[in-house]
Amino acid sequence: MRDYTWAPRPPPEDVYDRLEDFFPEHDLDKPVIEASSGGTSPTAPEYPPVPPLQINDRGRVRSKKSIRIVAEEHKKRASRAAAASHTTMSRKRSTKLWGSRVEEVTTLHAAKASLGANLPDSPPGGPSSATFKWVRGELIGKGTYGQVYLALNATTGEMMAVKQVEIPQTLSDRNDTRQVTVVEALKFESETLKDLDHPNIVQYLGFEETPSNLSIFLEYVPGGSIGSCLLKHGKFDEEVTKSFTGQILDGLEYLHSKGILHRDLKADNILVEKSGVCKISDFGISKRTDDMGGAMTAMKGTVFWMAPEVINSQKKGYNFKIDIWSMGCVVLEMWAGMRPWNGDEVVAVMFKLYQAKLPPPVPDDVILSPLADDFRRKCFAINPEERPTASELRRHKYLTLPDNWVFTGFT
Repeated sequence: MRDYTWAPRPPPEDVYDRLEDFFPEHDLDKPVIEASSGGTSPTAPEYPPVPPLQINDRGRVRSKKSIRIVAEEHKKRASRAAAASHTTMSRKRSTKLWGSRVEEVTTLHAAKASLGANLPDSPPGGPSSATFKWVRGELIGKGTYGQVYLALNATTGEMMAVKQVEIPQTLSDRNDTRQVTVVEALKFESETLKDLDHPNIVQYLGFEETPSNLSIFLEYVPGGSIGSCLLKHGKFDEEVTKSFTGQILDGLEYLHSKGILHRDLKADNILVEKSGVCKISDFGISKRTDDMGGAMTAMKGTVFWMAPEVINSQKKGYNFKIDIWSMGCVVLEMWAGMRPWNGDEVVAVMFKLYQAKLPPPVPDDVILSPLADDFRRKCFAINPEERPTASELRRHKYLTLPDNWVFTGFT
């Protein structure tokens, strides 16, 4: 069985049309969002500043919008922007929440609003002090650490994903190393992602810490993961595999140039948009190093996608080349429609990697061209020094696509 952790993600237009199905715990028609907000970001330079709130002589906001109204307004703006772009491959602009107050809108807030009570609003001042309200929807998956939920930026109407972990509350919880590790991992993931900006890396939008939860806000990528697509459609066509592999390598080249090892690259951690754009996600166990030649020693990752030197990390350690081995495993997944080492248990795989220094086998029903087999062998070179870098592998002739090829979905 696949280690399947990502649910298929519905297209934003479906979510906007059926908000009550995806946000069942919220009264979507209560006016809870300031009427002057919506469609702007106080921190992204490509957006105009948030207009000041209109306050009456009693110090209250004159009018508010419901979550449904804000969402409908965003849907109309997005439709106009899509029509103007004339392409599905253009990169989406996402409202970043950096430097802003972030506040979850819950049923408690809705109840206060219905009674006419004031909700906490932005303090007076310029646009940098704006408050972004958000609502949490249905669970859509799990990362290495944390639950992932559908979310809506209720200030702008933008769809998001939010990864959350609970903060240990009791003494017993705080002494639980697993819970402490989960919290620290999410904080590290936030620190890692906030400096990254690449079309093949899931876009970080912001971070919120409350007494009960830590939350990372990420761009919403409809369509699910490569893993969920393999479950649904089976092995991919050759051109689709080449396209996805090239994009993942573009993302890896960028990560490695920033001194970041992903350490858990697998099909379940690569999200795919309906247009065929791939985005590397789940940086819960990634590692940043300032020494490009430096070696890590902790055994991190998922064994079926793990390079031999990670199993035997105490001897020489490992570096960026472990992600190249994992890249080979992901390509093998797309060729075969199943995880690498399919049918083997964890202990057996660790033995084969540690003692026999074997790569994952190619299933009998997968016939590789000479170029494809050469690509595979380069990824699975036992000596990591013989593995190419992501930049070198990106130029492999196997990845050449036919002229004018366009992703049209899975067949």
